[in-house]
Amino acid sequence: MNDSREEEYDLSDGQRLTVLEGYVATNRNILLVMALIALVGVSVAVTVVVLKFSQPKVIYVEQRDFNSLAKQVEFLETSSERWQGQLSDINAILDSSSASAFKELLLDQEQSYQLHLTALKQGMKDLSRMMPGSRTWLEIYNEKMDLALKQSKARQQQLERLQTKRLSRLAKPLNDE
Repeated sequence: MNDSREEEYDLSDGQRLTVLEGYVATNRNILLVMALIALVGVSVAVTVVVLKFSQPKVIYVEQRDFNSLAKQVEFLETSSERWQGQLSDINAILDSSSASAFKELLLDQEQSYQLHLTALKQGMKDLSRMMPGSRTWLEIYNEKMDLALKQSKARQQQLERLQTKRLSRLAKPLNDE
């Protein structure tokens, strides 16, 4: 053992410098690896911290509260279905009620009346072409027919605005859902 120590001391200055440079290079590589490991560790730590703070805070519902809400939803769904059934029944009653049926008959009658008046007006115009003489009677006749047509159209519009038709139109979209 003494021989190896003596050999170390017997080295020249250049050899000692070479050995020292080898130790320094090794130490530098070790320090570089340790710095890289520390850098990776710091980046992992920063990533974990950022992810932890960026996650939304989730508040979980207790099972008993969830069950209570589920029962309420179920009750509301059955209640809604029941109301939808009643609404369709009411709509059927409204459609078959005598007011709705009577209204439809009156609307059909007004349309028929307007068709009849238009045909009479056209017939008189054709007859006036066949007869010689003045046409003042045709103008008076047309004025009276136009007045009758205007009144018939006003009655038709009034019938169309009646509430029975509006109610059945309102009830149908709810029934379709």
